[in-house]
Amino acid sequence: MKIEDLTQKLVHSRLLQNEEQVQAFEQSIESIISMKTSDCIKKLYLGFDDSTENDEIMFGLLHTIESFDQELGLEQSLIKLAEALRYMLPHAKEWAKIFHKRILNQEETRNAYATVISYADNATRDLVISLVNEIKIKNPEKFAKKTEEFLLSIKSL
Repeated sequence: MKIEDLTQKLVHSRLLQNEEQVQAFEQSIESIISMKTSDCIKKLYLGFDDSTENDEIMFGLLHTIESFDQELGLEQSLIKLAEALRYMLPHAKEWAKIFHKRILNQEETRNAYATVISYADNATRDLVISLVNEIKIKNPEKFAKKTEEFLLSIKSL
């Protein structure tokens, strides 16, 4: 099956409303991963949806994507997130925020992502800035300092 067909199957089953969708979703993920291309990670981001009925499976997808950090390298994985981000909105905005919270919480990852975003196009950069500012506003005690460091890094690179 072509990656486009698998991606479409992933998208159509991402609400995980029944066992059939869960199986189709999980099979799509496995098939996409087995292709072992750098673009497969970008396609996996399309599986997220804030309206899903099974957050546990979505967190499994999140962990699967994070495992690519070791295969592709941290910077390449973060580039794929930046490239996929606009396709996650508006239907998976909360999942996009979860990825960004995890990035903000890890200094090495935060610094690498700042570098990636400093070279990203304006639309992507603005989108990331908006997301991290929303995170900061919602939980300033935990994220204000990290967000400010991240934003300063983007501007200084």
